[in-house]
Amino acid sequence: MGNQKGSAGSGGVHLIFLLFFIFVVFPFASCRGALVDKDVAIRALEKQGYSNIEIINHQYFWVGWKGCDSKDAAKFTAHVTNPAGKQVEVFVCTGWILKGATIRTD
Repeated sequence: MGNQKGSAGSGGVHLIFLLFFIFVVFPFASCRGALVDKDVAIRALEKQGYSNIEIINHQYFWVGWKGCDSKDAAKFTAHVTNPAGKQVEVFVCTGWILKGATIRTD
């Protein structure tokens, strides 16, 4: 009889864990890029010699499927002047806290 009660109790713990994962962990992990400020992308572009930087888009949902790495949290699209003096569009893929930024072109 004691084992049956323990089984029911552990089922409740599993349900709470599952609900916590579905409603807290998964949405946070999927949208953590919303917390990344565009200044991160601007600083990365300036360090590489880009100028006239205009951020035109900020994506943060599943950016790994949109040309960034699966570990990235945000993707910024920018119109910039490259070091050669040409106006181009670039993408900056960046992490949330400890990951740096990667500049990509198409």
